[in-house]
Amino acid sequence: MDRWACVSVGALPLQLLLRRNAQWRTWPVAVVSEDKPQGVVLWINQRARRAGARVGQSYAVALSLAQGLRADVVHDAEVQVAIDELKTLLWRFSPHVEIADADRDSVRAAGQGVFWLDASGLGQLYPQLLRWAQLLRAELATAGFLASVVVGFTRFGTYAVARAYREVRVFEELKLERETLGQVPLSLLDIEPEFCEVLEKLGVHDVEELLQLPAAGLLRRFGKNAYRVHQLAALDLLLPFTPSPWLAPLVQHENLDEAENDTTRLLFVVKRLLDALLPQLVLRGEAVAGLSLTCKLDRAQGVLGPQELRPAQPTLDLLQLMDLVRLRLETLTLDAGVIEVTLEATGVSTTPEQLRVFAEQPRRDLAAANRALARLRAELGEDAVVQASLCSGHLPEACFVWQPLAEVKIPRLSGTAEHVVRLPNREYENSAQASLSRRPLIRRLYAKPGQLWAPSRQLRDDGWLIAGPACGAVTHSAGPYVVSGGWWLREAHREYQFVLTRRGDLLWVYLDRRRRRFCLHGEVC
Repeated sequence: MDRWACVSVGALPLQLLLRRNAQWRTWPVAVVSEDKPQGVVLWINQRARRAGARVGQSYAVALSLAQGLRADVVHDAEVQVAIDELKTLLWRFSPHVEIADADRDSVRAAGQGVFWLDASGLGQLYPQLLRWAQLLRAELATAGFLASVVVGFTRFGTYAVARAYREVRVFEELKLERETLGQVPLSLLDIEPEFCEVLEKLGVHDVEELLQLPAAGLLRRFGKNAYRVHQLAALDLLLPFTPSPWLAPLVQHENLDEAENDTTRLLFVVKRLLDALLPQLVLRGEAVAGLSLTCKLDRAQGVLGPQELRPAQPTLDLLQLMDLVRLRLETLTLDAGVIEVTLEATGVSTTPEQLRVFAEQPRRDLAAANRALARLRAELGEDAVVQASLCSGHLPEACFVWQPLAEVKIPRLSGTAEHVVRLPNREYENSAQASLSRRPLIRRLYAKPGQLWAPSRQLRDDGWLIAGPACGAVTHSAGPYVVSGGWWLREAHREYQFVLTRRGDLLWVYLDRRRRRFCLHGEVC
């Protein structure tokens, strides 16, 4: 069976407040909605609870009950940053990490620090899952988070046990997990308080007693939320695992041929790195929230940085980001020349409108291009500027015609990527498919096919240097794809093949059976 691991960082806002103010750990502490007497108490620690403070009280009432109460506001943005930090830490222990959702999992505080991990298939790295769970909890403690880790077989079972016991538990059998789940008090599961109060009046205090109630009666009397909790506890509702995808860090690095002392030339180096980072952010649906610039100095003078840069708001505007980099570089004092430059970008989700603006504002100035074409037409005639248009034709060179070009437009794909040549080389096949997901393959036709020397035996495995020594010998081929006919004008019989050279060039050649010769008709790039 698949193994689940639930990580519960209880009272995450309270832990963040204590991590921010470590000297408060020996005092009653509360998280409030606002730092005013009318602010509402949202989270409290054990010392504040023993002193009489309760969640839901006003800040003034809690302060009068708990002498020496320390309180502050923890904003949602700070909690979200902590969740991202926890998710990054958990990815080191499992590639599949899911953040609990309150609406989906029927728990009020699920979004405040509850995660599920896929613990299946870790036997080669950790023969004992208990050791894996202990290392995970120790790593969280090092980062300043107190958490419970439970490894089991069900989603709700591991969650309930993790909320009830602040420790590490690993269930080797599903039966043991069900028995422990039945003893978990309902008050610890963060379900609706009104529902818990009604169940307490009925003498229902734990999960086992809840399962003894009829599901249909809960649906009729208490609604869908109560019925959903019953289904989750009875393991009748198995929610699919939807982990957050792991995203590689957005880092660009460049080694300089010579040590550079001029900040203006360094600015152009940073621009090249930033030009490579921005399209990656757009593919993720993110905008730049921060940049980290690190420069390694020559003659063992150490490392300069990282220099942290943050725009006023997340942006994809290259000019705005370069202006920030320029201002920072002008303040730096270089004790030696820079030999390495590393630029790391931090992204946050952005709106589709901002992504659309980035896509619709390419680096090329279309207006300037149209003005240049107008000057060419004025000097050389209207037929001097043309473009290829597809048409019906038998041979490849007859499948397009040249038509006058009125203006330059942004190219747009009319369909999905078209074709991947299936070569025996699996490594090349995978790289071709990977590049195909980024951009379409283009088959470039030569204006006039070039004649080739015929190989001695076959197209490959005989050292045929099809494009000269620089490209290397032919290693693989795919085909033939026969184009035959044309008896009404000029009969042709061509056997086209894709050939791969040792350097990685993918060429398009054909054997002309009637004229008994090989010709190079194009290449794929």
